Amino acid sequence: MKNDQLAKLNFEGWPLPETYLAELGRVAALWATLESFLNMCIGKLAGFNDLSDSKPFILVTHSSFPQRLDMLAALCEQLVRDFPNLKDYPSVVQQLRQAQKLRNDYMHYGMALNEESGQVQMAKGTARGIVKVGVEAVSIADIRRASIAIHEANLALYKLVLGRTIQPIWERR
Repeated sequence: MKNDQLAKLNFEGWPLPETYLAELGRVAALWATLESFLNMCIGKLAGFNDLSDSKPFILVTHSSFPQRLDMLAALCEQLVRDFPNLKDYPSVVQQLRQAQKLRNDYMHYGMALNEESGQVQMAKGTARGIVKVGVEAVSIADIRRASIAIHEANLALYKLVLGRTIQPIWERR
């Protein structure tokens, strides 16, 4: 299909109401930024200071997020004696884990509009030891909480590694 044909298609409300799609897009965009920054921080803590050096990219890019958090924690633990600003790394790692959990909820489970109730619902399930399944209502506020957690985790990582406090976007505006 050509670009002009694509531009004429009406995707409004598909697969979810536009407000939900915008918030899910925000979660995805913030997450991509956080992951890239985490990779850069791991490289910096590992001694790669040149941003054009591809070695840290090669070493971390295909690692899972939990593996990257383990790398970050181990590097901080090894460096904290020489760089006391890294002392808060356990709480930052925990904040990053919580942000990942919230992100995963919205990126790994399907959502649909329940026409009868007018609510957006998400089917969730896990099979770790026991099977747990269910359907829960999702609000815009729920998704925004995930965006806030991701953004705040990114700012905490920024402060930890680069030593600069940046206010959240809603406090800067």
